[in-house]
Amino acid sequence: MIQVWEVCDRICSRRLHPFLPEIVAVLEREGELVLSEETKGLLLHMSRASIDRCLQAVRYPRRRGRSTTKPGTLLKQAIPVRTFADWDDVRRISEGFSE
Repeated sequence: MIQVWEVCDRICSRRLHPFLPEIVAVLEREGELVLSEETKGLLLHMSRASIDRCLQAVRYPRRRGRSTTKPGTLLKQAIPVRTFADWDDVRRISEGFSE
């Protein structure tokens, strides 16, 4: 299923499902896909939901868990942060021009 999906440029199962018999026939004729009769029958009778379940691991790789990094004070001390009280310089500059 993954090989057929890759050949079809990773289209969604809704678009892939109707063309699956034709695609499998072409790939077998060209020698790109070798399937037993049982596997071919199962592949051709898959529903859209089954195609989605089959491709789920490839489409959506497992993500890692949440980060466990704790915020530290070393980085906070290294980054200068302007607080509300630090904005007085704008007022001083404007007062300097009015003199």
